[in-house]
Amino acid sequence: MHVPILRWGEPYESLDVDHVIHFESGERLAEVSRANPGLLIRDMRQAQRAREVLRHIPIFELCGRLGTAADAYLNGTVGGTTPQEFIHLQAATTGLPEHLCRLNMEKLHHVLTNLERIIGSLTRGLPAEALTDGRTIEDGVTRSRQATSPVLGLVLPS
Repeated sequence: MHVPILRWGEPYESLDVDHVIHFESGERLAEVSRANPGLLIRDMRQAQRAREVLRHIPIFELCGRLGTAADAYLNGTVGGTTPQEFIHLQAATTGLPEHLCRLNMEKLHHVLTNLERIIGSLTRGLPAEALTDGRTIEDGVTRSRQATSPVLGLVLPS
């Protein structure tokens, strides 16, 4: 099995790969394409264009698409892999019990199918349309909510 990089929505098989191995046997189960710094620099040149494309999709529609993807992830077959096969592979490569892998899938599904509520909580009730339109009207005053960068990069704890 090979997991490609997604570059602007298209699968890309890199020459740089990491091998995913079984945590006990050492058997190679899959390989994952790796994005090297040069590839990232090249792709960042397209960041403004990508932002413009996303700006034309209302935030409610983006949240809906992610919810649909979450349903497929939890209950459907994605890329020829069933949820149970995914759980088995994840357990084999991480050493986690399968029931914890399943619980993690359910947690991710919950987050992605409740994004509108989560965004509302994180922004303290800022109307979601502000993320699409870039402005709100509060007490009769228009307030700008424009992004100052076309990208957001995060490093999350593992």
